[in-house]
Amino acid sequence: MPVLVSIATIQAYQRRSLSRTLLRAADETGFTLIELLVALTLAVGVFGAILSMLATSQRVEARDTEWALTLQKGRVGLARMAREIRQASKVETAEASTIGFKATIGGTEYLIKYECGLIETGTKYECVRFAAKAGEALPTTGTPIVRGLINGTEVFKYFKQNVVTTTAPTYVTLKLELPASGSLKQVNSSAYKDHVVLTDAAYMRNLDLEG
Repeated sequence: MPVLVSIATIQAYQRRSLSRTLLRAADETGFTLIELLVALTLAVGVFGAILSMLATSQRVEARDTEWALTLQKGRVGLARMAREIRQASKVETAEASTIGFKATIGGTEYLIKYECGLIETGTKYECVRFAAKAGEALPTTGTPIVRGLINGTEVFKYFKQNVVTTTAPTYVTLKLELPASGSLKQVNSSAYKDHVVLTDAAYMRNLDLEG
């Protein structure tokens, strides 16, 4: 016996089939061009911020490393000068930028001279050490001990019995000023705007045997 299906039933079935087809098509369309552009813009912004942070971190690390290295060299040079000045048995030259003296080191008497007023570059100075055995002339070239000084002409100050003097001093103060700009400037730091000062002192006991 044949099954009779009304036209209304067929049309309803066709509408439901069409709706399911459209829904599946909508699900499979993916992202629109605008959505892709927005997502790409956000991704570029995020990656740009990350790269900027990495670059800043690398610059800070490099400058901190150079900062520490430069200060360490300054401290080492200052300590060497003070150590040898303490051994002085006679002061030959006593100036704000230069000190020359005789000292016995390792059983041998030397004539040692530190010149800190020598221009390294521009307005920067360097402390250079000249040394020769007693009785011999100092060499024309020496060994740089500290570089990049600001105050190369005012490194040494001389005292005798707490009185400032350049005549037969028995006590010497040393001051090295290093720039805190350029290679020594730390990023976003306000603690080192001008310069860094390293100080030391040397009591020349061999020149003050009576105390």
